[in-house]
Amino acid sequence: MAIVFKELVKASVTAVDSEDVIRQVGKMLYDNGFVKDTYVDAVANREKEYPTGLQLKGIAVAMPHTDSSHVHKPAICVAKLDKPVVFAHMGDPDTLVEAEIIFMMAIQNPDEQIDNLRSVLKVFTSEEAVNAFRNAKDDRELYEVADQYLNEQ
Repeated sequence: MAIVFKELVKASVTAVDSEDVIRQVGKMLYDNGFVKDTYVDAVANREKEYPTGLQLKGIAVAMPHTDSSHVHKPAICVAKLDKPVVFAHMGDPDTLVEAEIIFMMAIQNPDEQIDNLRSVLKVFTSEEAVNAFRNAKDDRELYEVADQYLNEQ
């Protein structure tokens, strides 16, 4: 099942902080009909309580998401930042990470949430995948990388 769509991939996002990124990327999900109008605020509020930044091997990412009640259909929005943005670490909110890529998840079935998180994390155990995401120069290239690594083939 596809969870990454061309219209939800942006290779160049400029943001001042984590909330700005969440609002910009969440708007892409909303504008394309994947989430309800309550989604963006719900993600921003959840991020304050349950941060989603992760320092992985060679790259920092963030995986903001929220409750399935705000979602129309499942998707992952992939956004590559022009400059890293600080997110609090998922397992240790006192630790800050400079996220380079955002994977904002619109999850409809709570049981799929862990699977989606696991899929994204698995990708970043591969140096090849990290480099592919990092080196994608435009929306098309980033979509092709996300499609290759995140959509079920």
